[in-house]
Amino acid sequence: MVVKALDASYAAGRRGKAWQKVKPVHTLDLVVIGVEWGYGRRTGTLSNIHLAARDPDGGEPVMVGKTFKGMTDELLEWQTRTFPELARERPDWGLVLRPELVVEVALDGAQRSTRYPGGVALRFARVLRYRPDKSPAEADTLDAIRALLAR
Repeated sequence: MVVKALDASYAAGRRGKAWQKVKPVHTLDLVVIGVEWGYGRRTGTLSNIHLAARDPDGGEPVMVGKTFKGMTDELLEWQTRTFPELARERPDWGLVLRPELVVEVALDGAQRSTRYPGGVALRFARVLRYRPDKSPAEADTLDAIRALLAR
């Protein structure tokens, strides 16, 4: 939905500063299962995290997307210090992590996906905070993400 100030003029096909896009925001607690090395300004830091939802049938967490949005420089430094301790594998692109950390992400919704094994992908995910108070067993399930498809 897009809203505009009542006193703002209308220009077909254009949004000005008086126009604002309003999107639904959902939050999920997901498991971090991997991280990629950054590039550009983030070279040398572990940046793009791989996000997974809990398998409702009790299997390994299922990947549903990646994000590098919402991360401060301090968070990037923390990830770069902390994540190597959780590494299962060290491919050239980054690290495959043991599924031990939970992160809270905000997202606009979900969409069907052939790229990810759960058949769904997150839309515009961004990191809000890590959740040391939650275990991976308390993370949101793949069913919670699939429920966003119906909205």
